[in-house]
Amino acid sequence: MMQGGERGVIHLHREGSFFRAYEWSAYLSCRYLHEFKVNKRAFNGIEKPVAYIGFPETSLDKWMPEGAELKEIEEKHLTIRLPDLMLQNDPPDILDAAYLAWKDAIPLNESKGEKKKKEQPLHSDDDGKRLTLTGIMQRVLAYPIESKSPLESMVFLADIKRQLAELI
Repeated sequence: MMQGGERGVIHLHREGSFFRAYEWSAYLSCRYLHEFKVNKRAFNGIEKPVAYIGFPETSLDKWMPEGAELKEIEEKHLTIRLPDLMLQNDPPDILDAAYLAWKDAIPLNESKGEKKKKEQPLHSDDDGKRLTLTGIMQRVLAYPIESKSPLESMVFLADIKRQLAELI
């Protein structure tokens, strides 16, 4: 069940002046750092809803546990390795079951934009225009991936994939 490779590692993604943690990292953050407000949203093209938390970048020091190791992976990606002492009383199978129960208990949020996208007719883009291969390629070329979060990029890619499937 553990996601992102290592059991006691929280992955934080910088989005503007905030850090966000998704799924397993959000769970670890809520269990070991602080009881953050958790959101769970469904995204087009992603099979299951995504749980995430966020907090201001300036609050990072406030939530860092003693003995934790902070590491910058990329410019907008940090990890917090929790001290082994924090995890020693939580066997992996118990932690996995607790994660699943935690995620199931989070209510699903749905934005107005997501509702609108679901109501869009097939074979049209976000503006209601007819889909063409050239139009999809232009969207890909115009997408500012450098300024988007991993989740936003994943949602964009899923949308492109959906549009291409509609054309075939």
